[in-house]
Amino acid sequence: MTPELTILTLTLNEAGALGEFLSQLGPAIKPVVENYEVLVIDGGSTDGTVEIANKAGVRVVAQSRPGYGNAYREGLALSKGKYILTLDADSSHPKQLFKTFWKHREEYSLVMGSRYLPGAGDTRPWGRRLLRRILNSVYAAVLVCPLTDISGGFRLYRAEDVQKIVSESPYYDAVAEILVILWGEGRKVLEIPYLYVPREQGESKARIWRFGISYGKTLYRMWRRFK
Repeated sequence: MTPELTILTLTLNEAGALGEFLSQLGPAIKPVVENYEVLVIDGGSTDGTVEIANKAGVRVVAQSRPGYGNAYREGLALSKGKYILTLDADSSHPKQLFKTFWKHREEYSLVMGSRYLPGAGDTRPWGRRLLRRILNSVYAAVLVCPLTDISGGFRLYRAEDVQKIVSESPYYDAVAEILVILWGEGRKVLEIPYLYVPREQGESKARIWRFGISYGKTLYRMWRRFK
């Protein structure tokens, strides 16, 4: 039977967080939709992450090409569900908000969380918050786009829509690229405010210099495409 939902998360040495993350999924998801799968795309963990995922009985696929963007695309392509929920394995995204996302699944190609709408929040250090604010403001201004959290990864996609998207970003900017393409092609997107609480286990894999360069290149491509 085709699952109604795929829960997709990407991992790289997330042994300290993954077990708790997976244990929290059932209570958050099953009351809303019973027929779902969990898909873990692993980028070559060496700390027992894969063993934890296998023990939990979820589907684990080894990333075939390096880079966050490649892992993200691979996960979307391999998802079997009619809808795809993407969230981080460090539990920084509030799973209890899923039921609100799910209510809007038929109206929108993408329902996503925003850290920047009224009623939302971001508890990271001010420097990180400032960088994200600048990034989202620049994207919104250059592309004349009304979306407030272009870089956010807490999303519920309609699979048939997102799996048609052709993107090329190699790093974290893949999430921005896919969102901009969906919006630019006229797909309906809904943002819902939420409070972002940073990881308590492990450490961020983001690298600021690479982050900035790749987002800049993607912004230029999207401007050329939709200007």
